[in-house]
Amino acid sequence: MNKFKNELIILVVLLIAISAISIYFYGEFKESGVEKVPIHWNINNEPNNFASPLVACLIGPVAIILIMIATFSMSRKEYSSSEKKSTRFVILLVAALMVFINWIALKSAVGYTNDQGLDVTAMHLGLGLLFILLGNQFGKLPRSHWIGIRVPATLNNEEVWNRVHRKSGKYMVLSGVFVLIASFIGDKPLAIYFYIPLFVSIILMIFVFPSMEKKRVEEEGKKPES
Repeated sequence: MNKFKNELIILVVLLIAISAISIYFYGEFKESGVEKVPIHWNINNEPNNFASPLVACLIGPVAIILIMIATFSMSRKEYSSSEKKSTRFVILLVAALMVFINWIALKSAVGYTNDQGLDVTAMHLGLGLLFILLGNQFGKLPRSHWIGIRVPATLNNEEVWNRVHRKSGKYMVLSGVFVLIASFIGDKPLAIYFYIPLFVSIILMIFVFPSMEKKRVEEEGKKPES
């Protein structure tokens, strides 16, 4: 039996939801007669990449389909109960975020035809909640085949893995709080500065924490027993 059968069922529901959203906005684009709609905005909330209405509306459903394919591939691996629980959480959280981003992007694309920009406030809110929820789960994440900070130091030592992910989870939650604060600033350029803790945290999680915790574990192992 597929180890992620229930998750695939939920992903099908999300695929139906994101497809319904895309179909609705595609009708809006056709009704307004636009030939190109924005699919990306720069830091000044100005569109800098465009696509046809059909391509713009297909991005979301295709993303969910790719997540479903990846989830089906994951089912071929053996998992502990804790690893499966964490993997399930991340899969569904990312998929739900894709539905949210698809809605925000298409709504903003329709608004562009009426001289409106990207709904940056909603985007900050969604991303902030994402990092907070991911960070909360990160500290409980066992060594995984698919997710987590998969570098040699963490993969070769379970204690290093646990310490790095507990510490990284706290930093990720803190970064999410800063991103949430950015939602009160909206589309002002100042909002980008509230993402600095996130960028710094990512660098620390990948390049600093693993080597630092590996060294600590090794030093503790060399201490004579009292």
